[in-house]
Amino acid sequence: MLNDVARMRSGEMEAELSARVDKLIDEFMAIVDAATMERHLQRGIARSQLPCSMVAILDKKSLSILAQFRLENRIASYFYRPDIALLPQQAANSAQWEFGFEDAFIIQFPANLIEQSTQERHGAVQKAASEHIDSEFLRLEKMLSLMRTRPIFGRAAQSVGARTLFLLLPQGANLRGNELAILNASRANNLPIVEAEDIRCGRSAVREMWHSLNHAAVIIADLTGADGGVMYGLGIAHTLGKETILIYPQGSKYLIDIPRTYGIEYEDSDAGRTKLEEQLSLLLCTMLGL
Repeated sequence: MLNDVARMRSGEMEAELSARVDKLIDEFMAIVDAATMERHLQRGIARSQLPCSMVAILDKKSLSILAQFRLENRIASYFYRPDIALLPQQAANSAQWEFGFEDAFIIQFPANLIEQSTQERHGAVQKAASEHIDSEFLRLEKMLSLMRTRPIFGRAAQSVGARTLFLLLPQGANLRGNELAILNASRANNLPIVEAEDIRCGRSAVREMWHSLNHAAVIIADLTGADGGVMYGLGIAHTLGKETILIYPQGSKYLIDIPRTYGIEYEDSDAGRTKLEEQLSLLLCTMLGL
């Protein structure tokens, strides 16, 4: 639950201020629980009612609650950032890239509610609770409308380590001219880099690719030579809804108007690969919020 007191606590917010944050969350959850019962909704449709990890960021305009369902190793972290003002999308990006919440839900309150009494802020907290329940119900409806799949690779275990950049590179020695430029650009961020094995090595390589794709933050695919392993991995990445970067030579005709997909066309020359490295590094910094 969002107001679970049994989680491991961390952060640099002063105890008196974090206690006021906890009190506001308690009031919020009491309204969520009551509204869920009143609407005859199954408990847990709103993920705030499930076991979860939580990060609270109090900035100069908002109190942002970033949370994700988690059964084990749950944490509650508190940060005071009076020098910034997080917009909802920035809060979502922070949840994903900074705190590793891959399926986060975000709740934002006006920062001044912290200073108000329970009675004074009741209407604003009730509005936030109602919007949260509506958003979670719509999310459930969307999930139920999605195609259900049963991967032949089995279920991917939940990631507990840092998320990665996953590289899909062609296997032929004559097709790896972009490798150094891609590696140099990828190292300019703080995520570990994992390169796909050649799937022709057998079932273990395919299964390892499946797990790596599930746990990756961004997929980089070099389409030079239309390598079968690269295309196989890219198809899985798109099915998983992963953000992907496609790298392809000038004059190629690849489908690039795909959601969550970015393309970089390169010239087959030293100067072209230098430009590729610069463009890829800049794109990764933008995507990862560095």
